[in-house]
Amino acid sequence: MNWKIPNQLTLARIVLAGVFFVLVGLYEYGAPSARVLLNAAFALYIVAGITDVLDGYLARKLNLTSAFGRIADPFVDKVLVVGAFVMLTGSNYAFPHGAELAEASLPRWLTGGMLSGVQAWMVVAILAREFVVSAVRGYSESRGIKFPAVPAGKIKMFVQSVAICTILYQLANIREAAWAIWLKVALVWLAVAVTVFSALAYVGKTRRLMSMEE
Repeated sequence: MNWKIPNQLTLARIVLAGVFFVLVGLYEYGAPSARVLLNAAFALYIVAGITDVLDGYLARKLNLTSAFGRIADPFVDKVLVVGAFVMLTGSNYAFPHGAELAEASLPRWLTGGMLSGVQAWMVVAILAREFVVSAVRGYSESRGIKFPAVPAGKIKMFVQSVAICTILYQLANIREAAWAIWLKVALVWLAVAVTVFSALAYVGKTRRLMSMEE
């Protein structure tokens, strides 16, 4: 293991991700601690994002790249983002029975009965994209063929992170604002759409890789 600064930042992000999941998992609608938990989770996610940018920048700027960083950095990113969406489909984010909710005025297909606006099928789509891309990249590199990330992948990561932060902030601080609810739901759907689009961006690469085997 190489204990250079970029790797230290990656390890720190692993710890931050663990604490983030605990905070998001402890949320309960209407509980006295709800706002504190979500605001803390929001702040941790922002800090984790900053460490992600920093470790990549320092690794390139100071030529401190390592095998550990190349493996762990994208892995932690995926765990943090995908894990956040999974946690936001938990039962503690479902519409509370009998509660008066502004979200209830929206068509149910938009929210799926979830305060977060994240539905189970959305998580399946996000996970499927990551599994497919990881499988193709792994096979490509095992054949000695580079399989770099495409710009659509970076855009996907950014939109997903914005959606997660918006959900946390809206549920904690602007709970009943109609515009904030619509923004939250729109960003969740946009994140799913961009995720699917980013998967399609890899189709051409996959087809070329498969044609080489024919």
